[in-house]
Amino acid sequence: MNDEYIKTLTHREKLVFLKLFCKMVRADGNVDPEEINFLKQIASRYGIKNEEMLDIIRSTANINVTSEAALITNRQNALQLIKELCILANIDNDLHDNELDIIIDAAHAMNIEDDKIVLINRWVLDSFIVAKTGEIIMEEKHD
Repeated sequence: MNDEYIKTLTHREKLVFLKLFCKMVRADGNVDPEEINFLKQIASRYGIKNEEMLDIIRSTANINVTSEAALITNRQNALQLIKELCILANIDNDLHDNELDIIIDAAHAMNIEDDKIVLINRWVLDSFIVAKTGEIIMEEKHD
């Protein structure tokens, strides 16, 4: 996973990413353990302290996807956000309508075209398939 873009994010932008990730986790009404692990890993990658992350989690219901996403003005960072949202939405092998709505609302707020959303999501799904195929070929077992 390429984390180079994280170096270009301001602290405020990192918080926007995490807010939208928390909103995504709650979107389908089902919090999957893999989603929680994703949040922990990404908060660590972004250098966000646990107490700050807890504050975000507690305020998830009040997060406005459109206004938060609009704070990301760099196109490359916006595309990275959409990619990360697609990864999170698909991590439980079930893209829920509410998750898709968050991705679309965020993308539109950042002026990302619908066809670009489709391409990014397809790329994410293809990456999952390639990773799973590698596990099968290498006879890796995961419980």
